[in-house]
Amino acid sequence: MAASRQLLLLALCAAAAFSGADAFYSSSSGVVSLTESNFNSKIKSGGVWMVEFYAPWCGHCQQLKPAWEQAAKALAGIVNVAAVDCDEHKSIAGEHGIRGFPTIKFFYVSNGVIKSSDYNGGRSAKEIVAFAMDKAKAFAFKQLGEKPPSGGSSGGRASGGAGAGAGGDGGFYDGTDVVTLTDGNFEDEVMNSDDIWFVEFYAPWCGHCKALKPAWISAAGDMQGKVKFGAVDCTAHQSTCGQYGVQGYPTIKVFGANKQRPEDYQGGRDSGSIVAAANKAWSVNAKPREVRELHDEAVFETECLGVSDPGMEKTAPAQLCFIGFLPNILDSKAAGRNEYIDALKGLAADYKDRNWSYLWVEGGKQPALEEALGVGGFGYPALVALKPADLKYSTMRSAFAGPALKEFVRNLRYEPVAPVANGKLAPLETTEAWDGQDAAVQVEDEFSLDDIMGDDDKEL
Repeated sequence: MAASRQLLLLALCAAAAFSGADAFYSSSSGVVSLTESNFNSKIKSGGVWMVEFYAPWCGHCQQLKPAWEQAAKALAGIVNVAAVDCDEHKSIAGEHGIRGFPTIKFFYVSNGVIKSSDYNGGRSAKEIVAFAMDKAKAFAFKQLGEKPPSGGSSGGRASGGAGAGAGGDGGFYDGTDVVTLTDGNFEDEVMNSDDIWFVEFYAPWCGHCKALKPAWISAAGDMQGKVKFGAVDCTAHQSTCGQYGVQGYPTIKVFGANKQRPEDYQGGRDSGSIVAAANKAWSVNAKPREVRELHDEAVFETECLGVSDPGMEKTAPAQLCFIGFLPNILDSKAAGRNEYIDALKGLAADYKDRNWSYLWVEGGKQPALEEALGVGGFGYPALVALKPADLKYSTMRSAFAGPALKEFVRNLRYEPVAPVANGKLAPLETTEAWDGQDAAVQVEDEFSLDDIMGDDDKEL
């Protein structure tokens, strides 16, 4: 009897230990647990999804947890709220380019393809719910084939909009790419952000502020994806304005890598001067563009062609997309493949101030794309520079190494250019992302001549 009790106790302890990884969000929290086995099927099951990628040990994830659970309960039946434990499900994190915790992404399905965009807004339940409701509304109108009406709590923006109505003259920049900043959201939006921010401190009645407004809106649109533009109404949010010593309007400050020491902007007040200054700040502080594996249509749209679907955060097409077609992993092995990828990373670092994207795919895995770009006939690796705006491309046929890649880029204007075959690109196939390892060695069964010849030779 005592032995039976001990066995039962051990079983209960083992069960508790086994379930520990999934205990971060309980079954009653309303948060759906996504895993390597159910991620795609759940997302494709319908509706829109807000997904948190987290690690149980992460302090910021633990701080977000109550708000995430509150948002899940508030959005029940409207928006799916889910979470992925990236310690347990590393392949999902790698597939979606997760580099820090928590990362929040918005997912939905279009024409059978899973699409996503980053959520960069505030971390309160109210801000998460406001963003999710805007996305759900946009998705619903897309199903009708209509554009959603303007307005709403976040103006359709991925960040900052939830605070747009939090007091003051929230309408000054409503419906634009300028983020409305307040005493309540300034810390989260600007100070806790990795982005570069150009922030205008203004008063709605100020004539110079009204004169600056069109240029500020234009610059914010031009710098989307690179530098964020915000504005603080100092008549409503005196605490923030006082903290930064604002004594006249408009005052413009640049919050770069060192957020604690913003710099005063002293340049021209026209959009051209502002954009030039923003580009300079971005080129100094920005990280190189990520080199991504081209394993589905969503990556191609996000990185190269641009996203225009109403349910997604809009992104402009890249000016140029460099696509490396690499040898089969059996031919190059992991070390060789990583050398090719490192060469692309070097190119991205050298030209990080350009709106260029960098992708790679294993040769033969996207046959329709190879046919459209005339790749494959001269072997792998190969590099193509594609211009999405007019679907024309140029091909590099020299060694796939750093110096040759840079020489190809320097001479692009002189390289032969060809139009994409048939004038369009077919949708890409969805393939399994590379796991970073060598291919498994295929072990063939041993055989003997007796198995082939039978007993005939024994009689000789």
